[in-house]
Amino acid sequence: MTTTLPAPKHSKPEEPEHVPTPKAPLRQRLFGVGGLTFPAWAYIVFFFAIPMALVIWYSFGYKPDQFTTYATDHLSLGRYSEAFGSQYRSTFVNTLTIAVTGVILALVVSIPFAYWLAVKSKPSRRGLYIALLMIPFWTNFLVRTIGWQITLSPTGWLSKLIQSAGGGELEILYTRTAVQIGVVYNYLPLMILPLFVAMDRAGRPLREASRDLGANRVTTFFRITLPLAAPGIASGCLLVFIPLMGDYVTPEVLGGAKGTMAGQMIASQFQTAQNWALGSAMTVALMLVVLLIVAIVAVVIKLIVTWLDRAVFNVPIQKTAGVHSDALPRMQMKRARTDVDWYTLGLKAWSVVVYLFLFLPIIVMIVYSFNTGRVLASFQGFGFGSYSSALSNDTIMSSVKTSLEVAVLSALVSTVLGSLAGIALGASKKRRWWGIGLTALLTITLVTPDIANAIAFLPWYVTLGVDWNLVPFNNGLVRLVISHAAVSMVVVTFIVRARVSALDPALEEAAADLYAKPLARLRHVILPTAMPGIIAGMLLAFTFSLDDVVISSFVQQPGYTPWPVYIFSTVRIALKPEIAAMSTLMLLLTLVVLGVTGLILRKTGEDSTSIAKMMGT
Repeated sequence: MTTTLPAPKHSKPEEPEHVPTPKAPLRQRLFGVGGLTFPAWAYIVFFFAIPMALVIWYSFGYKPDQFTTYATDHLSLGRYSEAFGSQYRSTFVNTLTIAVTGVILALVVSIPFAYWLAVKSKPSRRGLYIALLMIPFWTNFLVRTIGWQITLSPTGWLSKLIQSAGGGELEILYTRTAVQIGVVYNYLPLMILPLFVAMDRAGRPLREASRDLGANRVTTFFRITLPLAAPGIASGCLLVFIPLMGDYVTPEVLGGAKGTMAGQMIASQFQTAQNWALGSAMTVALMLVVLLIVAIVAVVIKLIVTWLDRAVFNVPIQKTAGVHSDALPRMQMKRARTDVDWYTLGLKAWSVVVYLFLFLPIIVMIVYSFNTGRVLASFQGFGFGSYSSALSNDTIMSSVKTSLEVAVLSALVSTVLGSLAGIALGASKKRRWWGIGLTALLTITLVTPDIANAIAFLPWYVTLGVDWNLVPFNNGLVRLVISHAAVSMVVVTFIVRARVSALDPALEEAAADLYAKPLARLRHVILPTAMPGIIAGMLLAFTFSLDDVVISSFVQQPGYTPWPVYIFSTVRIALKPEIAAMSTLMLLLTLVVLGVTGLILRKTGEDSTSIAKMMGT
């Protein structure tokens, strides 16, 4: 008996059950790439955002009596009305005028110099030229300014030279002209460096193509090189304008009463008048003015770039009916054959003048460090007594030790925080909330004048150390390290981010295809790329700390006076040759650090041009 099995019913194949994608572990979700930015987030919020919010809060208060710095039981806009009143308005106007004039003069001086450096200088010597440009930039800000004070003094060497030639006594010191010379000099490298980077990126092929199409040198410069350098011009103008608006060292040393700027006015409200409410209102007003000017400049630059794109680069090609384009004659203007290339010679002469201008006050300070007289500005004879006196002066050596300790510690803190944040921002291919927010905070910190940062730190440390009795914040060394690192961390972050962003994504993808874990990719792919930026950022942080006067003068504590603050305190009395001697030794130390850093960067495969681009990013 045969049993017939029923035919199987045709049914749809079973669909595989949907397996939900497992979520990444909580640790990976919290501490992935974005987790690297959390230390920087915490640091910048706690030591910049909150202190700045505290300053804004104080600005709505008032000074109740002679012995109280502020009170906030009654809030009003009265301090802002007072800050913009007739008594202080002229100082804001004077500050803005000096700043705008300084930016324009620095731009005029820098354009031909940067063009010579990027286009006309020999590539084999460009590293030397950039190093010569960087030396004044690394020299102490206050020391350079004092060099100009000696030079412009009625009893200084320049005045005596003019008198020996039959002229009159030099009467520039303690005038607005002296302040203008000082600010242009002090911030000139900040204008030259981004201009050089922008002109170097413009590339020789475009300039050669312009010449092949019949354009002469002048036309090529104004239609190719200068428009392509617009981002560098914008960066340079902002890098000069922002710190210049808050500068009170230069006008204090060179301007006297006739060169008063907003930074001096704000500092006097906190240090002399003890009116924190009015000083806070002035600080907020200065920040608003700076942000408004930056926004206006950004819009203007955008309009100019748009116009250049349409009017300069988008040039229609004219066609002739019935004639093939190859048959059209090519207009090629050949360089006139002369014995001397006056164009290039003029650029070289201008570069020599700029270098002399940059090194003049440094040379003056070095020469006067051998002065045997009792007063620095009055050269009596040549000797080495000032060096032995400086090295045996306990107060000077203590201030130098404090500066070196703070510089090393703040450079380490800012490098660690900035490197982690820069790697995360550069490695992230998508715009994340943590990246956008941190970049915004860092940018605000960067565009905030030093005087505003100093004003923000002071009441915050008083709150933490005195009101809340947190003992570490009463320590002068801790205060200085935290303050310097909060500012330097921004620079380190942006330099490292630029380096990591330039990394070819294929390298990291190849490492991932070879089953390299994230930590291994970080060690073997990302860190080697970021290392030159990390080293350059550490050097900048170290130098900025050694150079800082404004923030240090506000947050210092007895027993922890940095070297620049010690110099600044003696400016108002009488400078002695020991100041110049120790400043010369500090300059030698800076040059040694710069040289060692250059050698390390060379071993990583970086040349001088790429180093300059990192620092001008």
